[in-house]
Amino acid sequence: MLETVGLTAPAGPRQLRAALVRGSSLLEALIDLFQHYWEVAAPLRVTEEGQIGGAGPVDPAAPVAEDRHLLSLMVAGMTDEAMAGQLRVSKRTVQRRVQGLMNLAGVATRMQLGWHAARRNWL
Repeated sequence: MLETVGLTAPAGPRQLRAALVRGSSLLEALIDLFQHYWEVAAPLRVTEEGQIGGAGPVDPAAPVAEDRHLLSLMVAGMTDEAMAGQLRVSKRTVQRRVQGLMNLAGVATRMQLGWHAARRNWL
């Protein structure tokens, strides 16, 4: 376990803001917060020129193309029945695949799934 952590924050020219946090409940909370954000962070997309954004590597946990197509239909607002017809599968298959995507994303609702899919560039 870390005993001391240095924190810095950008300030104006010729100024530096820093804090030294020693072993305490504050330090434990900061470590937990960092670990949470690290776990849910989206991969940073960097171009070959080093610019942030652009077509970087795809999330390795991304769903297969068939499920990404299902996500795009869902985000477009189609009902389960309409998606099933479009994909030529049963309504139950659509529901099962959506539930599988929700499990993969670690979310509880379809709205959260849509947000997660957009954030992770699954669409």
